[in-house]
Amino acid sequence: MERKNFEIDFWERYDRECRPRIEEACRRHLARMRCTSVDLHDMVSWASCRVWKMIDERPNELITDQLSAEESAQRISNASAMLARWAYLALVRKGSRIAEKERACDMERIRYLATSKSSTPAIEKSENTKAAIDLLRTRLSADLRGKLAASWKDAKDRERVANALDANREEDVKLRESIAEGEMKVNTVEKMRSRSLHRSRDIMKSTRRNFAILLLGLSVALLTASNAYASGGGDDDGGEQTGGRSAAVVE
Repeated sequence: MERKNFEIDFWERYDRECRPRIEEACRRHLARMRCTSVDLHDMVSWASCRVWKMIDERPNELITDQLSAEESAQRISNASAMLARWAYLALVRKGSRIAEKERACDMERIRYLATSKSSTPAIEKSENTKAAIDLLRTRLSADLRGKLAASWKDAKDRERVANALDANREEDVKLRESIAEGEMKVNTVEKMRSRSLHRSRDIMKSTRRNFAILLLGLSVALLTASNAYASGGGDDDGGEQTGGRSAAVVE
């Protein structure tokens, strides 16, 4: 069989025989891993691209003169479970890298804005900024706000974050003092910050608002809007959830 006809026959068999088996292998792997963050179709697409890449870069390993198109396709079908595992790991790692990059970007931008000396009237009176602070205060539980403020990356801004989030209960103050005095290990504080941000982001997803933007609004207003809100007698209810969803306390 000519090379061109061989490849045409192979890819026809791939679509007809291999792809369904790969899809089923991906479905079983997701069920076994109990994963809901990876999309089945993304896994199948990744596996198909991987097969195409292997054939393009190392054709002699899969398509040889000693194998018929049917036998070559069968080799791919037999490796469907392995391709499913590869696809799962690749997509999980990709998602983790994106999440880490977003968290790092969020914290850097928040840190910059939190230390900004700007206090222009436009920022103070911004309805978007006030709305962001109100939303964070009402949607996040009191415990979560306290841990978020206490574990803030830049220690000198923790008091201002606490004021902005109204996280000044007795236990919140004790937690900040404990961290400031070094009674808690650094990695414990970092885990608290990571879990607080992660849990906060999950809670804010229900509002269909960008959590990073809300935190940026909070940071911009740290020096001004929080004090204005407090002096105006804000009606914060202590951080209880609204809209029928309760906020779990970060452990």
